[in-house]
This record gives sequence, structure tokens and C-alpha cells, in this order.
Amino acid sequence: MKTNHLAMIFAAAILFAPVAVPLRAAETPAPPAHPSAVVKEMASVERFLSLSDAELDQMVLVIQRIRAMKPEERAALRQEIAKYCRLTDSQRQQMRMGWGWMPREIQDGWREMMQGATPERRAEIQAKLQSLSPEERGVLRQQLVREYLKAKAAKK
Repeated sequence: MKTNHLAMIFAAAILFAPVAVPLRAAETPAPPAHPSAVVKEMASVERFLSLSDAELDQMVLVIQRIRAMKPEERAALRQEIAKYCRLTDSQRQQMRMGWGWMPREIQDGWREMMQGATPERRAEIQAKLQSLSPEERGVLRQQLVREYLKAKAAKK
């Protein structure tokens, strides 16, 4: 759920960044060239008005990170977004759930492993996952599931 929420905020930040950040005096925009631009801006403002303060704060942080990016980092991010847009709905759902393109066997093994783990072990695993990047989380999940499946097969 958190990933989906962040994806929504990220998408909104990219689409509506000019509205989300107060302008400095030197950045006063030129008047809209076409009435449709005014309508789009109004729609953007309307969407922002429905967001909570926490969501708006999150957007500001995302915008700050984007502004701090180098041009090549922005280009890489654009490629990742384009790649995401080309995914099927089921693949997008898996990405939102943090599973990427992991095989079904790994996903099912993860569920079984976590359901069978003690609350302490689950908390330990979750704390470790939270400290890692998304790529590292995927690697760790696969490693833990493969170890679990190997141990399970050895018991049979």
C-alpha cells in the first residue's frame, strides 16, 4: 500500500510540479498562451487541494529530489517510468506490491515462509528489508525464499 501511495505521489509530482512549489520572484511564469492551459492548471490545483498536508509534504520532498538530480539521473528516471508504462496491468500490480518480475514460486514461497515464521523473525526480516534499496530487497527476498525452500525440501 505504501508503494502504491508513493507511486501516486511521485506521478503527481512529475505531472504537476509547477503548481506544487511556490515560485520565487525571479520565476514568475508568463501568462498562459492558450485558455486550455488555464483549465489544466485549475485541474492541477483542484487535485492538490484534495491532498492532505502529509501528502503535500511528501510531494515537496519528491520535487526537491528531482531538482537535485543530474541530467543523466533524470534521463534514467524517465526511462524507468517509460518502462513501467509499457508493463501490463498484472505486472504493474506486482511492481506495486514490491515483487517485480519474481517467479510465482518465489512469491508463494515467501508467503508460506512468512506465515510460518515467528513474530520476532518476521519483524527481523521486515526491519532488514526496510533498510535496503528496492533492488537489494528483491535479492534478499529471493535468497531467503530459496534457503527456506531448500530447508523444506531437505525435511521431506
